[in-house]
Amino acid sequence: MASKSSGIRLVAFDQQQKLPTLIRNATIEPIELFEELSSCISFIEQQSKENKVVILITTTLEENILQTFESLTVIEAILISSTTVADVDILPSKVIGVYSQTETLLRSLSETLDAKELQINANSIVFNHNTDGTDNLAFYFYYLWQNHTEDQKSTKKILADQARLIYQSNNQIKTYIQQFETSYKPNEVLTWLDKQRHPFPYHILISNALRSHSQELLSLSRFFLDDLMKKMKPLSTGTNYKQVYFGTKLSINLIDQLEQKSKTDIITFQCFLPVISSRTNALTEATRPYRGQKMNNVLFKIRMTNNTLCATLGEMILIDMATPFQILCVTRSAGTTSSQQLLTIIKLMALSQDDREQLFEQFIQRQTKLGKTIDDLLQRIDSDISDDEALADENIERSEWSQAATIFARIINPNVRVLNKYGCLLREHLNNLSGALECHQQALLKATDREQAETLIYLGLVHKSMKQHAEAFDVYSRALQWFENETKREPVMIARCLIGLGNAQWARRQLTEALDYAERALAIREHEIKPKNDFDIAACLGN
Repeated sequence: MASKSSGIRLVAFDQQQKLPTLIRNATIEPIELFEELSSCISFIEQQSKENKVVILITTTLEENILQTFESLTVIEAILISSTTVADVDILPSKVIGVYSQTETLLRSLSETLDAKELQINANSIVFNHNTDGTDNLAFYFYYLWQNHTEDQKSTKKILADQARLIYQSNNQIKTYIQQFETSYKPNEVLTWLDKQRHPFPYHILISNALRSHSQELLSLSRFFLDDLMKKMKPLSTGTNYKQVYFGTKLSINLIDQLEQKSKTDIITFQCFLPVISSRTNALTEATRPYRGQKMNNVLFKIRMTNNTLCATLGEMILIDMATPFQILCVTRSAGTTSSQQLLTIIKLMALSQDDREQLFEQFIQRQTKLGKTIDDLLQRIDSDISDDEALADENIERSEWSQAATIFARIINPNVRVLNKYGCLLREHLNNLSGALECHQQALLKATDREQAETLIYLGLVHKSMKQHAEAFDVYSRALQWFENETKREPVMIARCLIGLGNAQWARRQLTEALDYAERALAIREHEIKPKNDFDIAACLGN
């Protein structure tokens, strides 16, 4: 399952085993503990591939180690537990502080986590247009998901049972799950947004599923989201918070995009947006001192209409999920505090109900003219297929190999799936083996888990075609190891690896080993794969 956490990973590097036990057990999020530097770095780099951010706790003050952590983009903040006095201003910029007392570190960690969650929500902005002017399907995801998907059976028990499987090795989270299963009542759903009292399910599971559009997790949580949306009421006339504020920090790149698209584009936040009516408090949050990645102070000034859906939680107002906003203007100025920090003010206005309905209706009409159904669109969003990738797929279906290759080549920052499709096309139809090898090697750098094993198999096919049999044997061996270590056995993939290994050994004149691999593959295809595929069995016999 995707999106198994809040999107924030806590990592501890404790080479000398000095980290107090209290720190390890005091957080809602589980802490991944490492005593060896290379394995810690490897894990952190993996989080980047999964689009998560990392907050690091460490007990070291060694300059070279801290600089290494500083260079890892995915790390957003570093907190140091040490009794050694150190000047934080001369340490790498991501170091939030050096703490001699556990209580002080935990308080700073809690504040950092809260601020980072606000920043992640703020950075969940999506525009209604792609850079080429076409519809951005991600913008319309929640409209499609809420209004055009079947309400599959979703209950408290089903969610709890599945969550126990996801977090089966984390006893602390399983305690939260049990509390939810025994205590949750639909009419009290707003109290279950309190992170300290009830971290599960909203903060631990649902919030990141909202941002990442994980349809699997959202379907499991649909009853909870339905209960929450029932609490969203139109803003009544005469209330004193038609103007609300949201203080946070954004990257300069995102601010530039908002400025460029002001008055032309509509945006949504992929979350239930927490805002307040106090400009002073929001400004304080926006200009809060911050060490870490270079971010800019931002104050969102949001004008709500009488039919904007929202719910009140004390001083906080929760705006309904994915509410569309028009960008009125972006103003960069100096702050009003004595420190005169630079501040960017972004003015938004919630769309009226009529404008929202018109926006979505016109979107459906445009997609219908393109021959796209609602199921097509949801599948595209779920698989993160871009317009260019879809167009390339259509060219492949029509055997237009060169046209498909041209489209794949122009995709900026292609994902693992695109790179492997492109590589297979180059190998199978255009006889460009060096290009195929490069594609699959790039995919391997980005791939994780099963995608990594599949990419190794593609590399094996290229190496075989290039008569690089030792390299083919190596990648097939690594792929086989991954599939054999999986709890759920995949006989089809294991047989593919064995055939690849057999072919490599046959070409290297290791005939006894080649025969052994072929016989193992044959046994799997005859006895484990249902229904039997006579062609695959014949291929084994041919080997």
